[in-house]
Amino acid sequence: MATETELREWRYGQTQAERLCAALLHIEGFDGVDPQAPLGGPDGTKDILCNRSGKRWVSAVHFPPTHPSFADVRSKFVSDFEGVARNGASAFAFFVNQPLSLAQPQDLSGLTGGIETEIYHLERIRGILDSPKGYGARLEFLRIPMTPEEQLALWSALNYDLIRKLLDNETRFARLEEKLDLVLARTTALSVDLLRERSSLEQVGEGALEIETPIARLSLATLCWIHRLLTEDSPAPEAVRGRLRSVQVWIGPPNAPTLVLPPPEEVVPRTRELLEWWKAGYAGVVGGSKDEVALVLAEFHHRFLSLHPFLDANGRVARVLLNEGARELLNMRVSRDLIADPGAYIAALQAADAGDLNPLVRMISASLE
Repeated sequence: MATETELREWRYGQTQAERLCAALLHIEGFDGVDPQAPLGGPDGTKDILCNRSGKRWVSAVHFPPTHPSFADVRSKFVSDFEGVARNGASAFAFFVNQPLSLAQPQDLSGLTGGIETEIYHLERIRGILDSPKGYGARLEFLRIPMTPEEQLALWSALNYDLIRKLLDNETRFARLEEKLDLVLARTTALSVDLLRERSSLEQVGEGALEIETPIARLSLATLCWIHRLLTEDSPAPEAVRGRLRSVQVWIGPPNAPTLVLPPPEEVVPRTRELLEWWKAGYAGVVGGSKDEVALVLAEFHHRFLSLHPFLDANGRVARVLLNEGARELLNMRVSRDLIADPGAYIAALQAADAGDLNPLVRMISASLE
């Protein structure tokens, strides 16, 4: 809300507006971004020149300090669009710090005679500045610092980009799950064939355990990174990937939900609490029996799903954590038998909701191989 207010009630002048929009163009993948009159003066009907996809773009910035009508915005758009022909460009980007309805950007684009056009209105600009890639520009131009949650999201995004570049080199693997398995293997094995050998808790000393068991010290940042990686090929919006949910969710129809999940303001503290419980539970069953480990794995699996910390893909994240926990603690993996019968799996989770964890423990134990 603070970002939206600062943008709409713009008080920093035209020069700063153009500099902000130049930064937004960089973020959006434009290159050769060249503000034409950054210190004021005539700009020849072109606030910013830039390039993208082999085209020369003219960009215009309209950040009035008051709230103009759409007719005023439309008139400014038409006037600024003249800069495309005047400057030998073939595409147009228009920035306006005011909200537009769903139909209004289409209305404006229809005035360009088929010329490629990008319209950055209030909500679109806010979305960029409130995403990890826009935090720096937001701080520089709007003086809005990152919250702790946003710092975490930025950390996750930076690490994800690095890991993704590394994974792109692994052309042997077509499926995302196999890529993730290799990343986890590289954190749990030393000087062995990563595709054939498993690390063994019985063969290492305490110092090596600290390196070979990343799930033992599972952090909120690592959890978000795993979610971002697992949703790489999903249709989920970028804004929710690798980020804890900020909306209320429920299971079943809205008018008669079978389960109402924790409200968004409780997600961060309760996820931290769950991870602290997991670290203690993990430490308590190192070297323990299969039954002891299965009990801790089942309780963590159920509590994670009951918390539902992400907007989607919670099941996939929960199964990755379950599988890696079994690898580290038992040198075993969780087979697909766990979810081969979805009805039985859901029934086991529902029994755990009612306080009976035994069906889920039995299913997990039976699926270990």
